[in-house]
Amino acid sequence: MNTEKFFEGPGSSDMVTYIWEIALILGIAFLLGYLLRYFLNDVLKNRIADLESENAKLYNASKDAEQSASDIEQLEIKQGEQKAEIDRLNAKLSECYTTRLKAENQVVDLQAKYDAISSAAPASDESKGTPVEVKETTPVPVLTDAIVTAISGPVSTKDDLKKIGGVGPKIQELLNADGILSYDDVATATVARIKGILITAGPNYAVHDPTTWGEQATLASAEKWEALSKLQAELKGEKRR
Repeated sequence: MNTEKFFEGPGSSDMVTYIWEIALILGIAFLLGYLLRYFLNDVLKNRIADLESENAKLYNASKDAEQSASDIEQLEIKQGEQKAEIDRLNAKLSECYTTRLKAENQVVDLQAKYDAISSAAPASDESKGTPVEVKETTPVPVLTDAIVTAISGPVSTKDDLKKIGGVGPKIQELLNADGILSYDDVATATVARIKGILITAGPNYAVHDPTTWGEQATLASAEKWEALSKLQAELKGEKRR
């Protein structure tokens, strides 16, 4: 009866050969595992380095964003301060402009009064070249209606200034408060004077352009309503198109 040896395998090879084969397989598996671990470790290290670099960039970007937000906030604060300063200077400029207009009007009124008083005063005796002597008992000359008109100016009739394009109820009140009551007053008033009234009233009124108001007032004073409507139709934003 044929029997196999105890240390022999089922085939023709002996046990030593099987052991070497198993050792070779294990060695190859270990080598492949080591190489795979080395490769994966290198990849993971590079990935970690990339993530750390990206994290550092994001951190720097967040710091820059915070700094930018702080700079923007500071700029907004400075912008608000500058806007407040501009508003204050504009208000002061409006006050100066109004004061100048009032002073100019006072000068005109004083000149008119001076001219009226000069024309009403006793004339000098040109034939003798000496002024007429006025005694203390000489009565004060009575002011006639012509003199009163020359001093105070003609009384204006109050017209509906709202028929002028750009003039609303509030602007009409502003103009009336400054002595501009009629169409003739608007027509004779300078654009600078009306503009000064609007600027003094505030920015909501300063945006109006009174350049054509005098022309419109002239047509309204002459009751040329059709021509006035045609002119207003040609205007865009109170200006000619």
